[in-house]
Amino acid sequence: MPKLSFQPAGIERQVAKGARLIDAIRDAGLPIARACGDDLVCAKCGVRILTGKAAREKPIERRTKERNRVDPGLRLACALRVSGDLEIAADYW
Repeated sequence: MPKLSFQPAGIERQVAKGARLIDAIRDAGLPIARACGDDLVCAKCGVRILTGKAAREKPIERRTKERNRVDPGLRLACALRVSGDLEIAADYW
């Protein structure tokens, strides 16, 4: 099972491979914005991948970030499925 490390909160959790990152964040008790209800529209759930390998960004995620003027270095938690160990950061944790 992949291990997720949430920084700077210092929380670690193991999750099932294929779990949605946004669900893992909520399960860890951390806040995550999601005005669109996880429909890949609002881009408010942006997080930074510090270490680990995340799946390649799909065109819909890139377009959503561009449309909402989100930092291209962020990844949308609603769009990512966990495939391996990740260290993730959000400024508000």
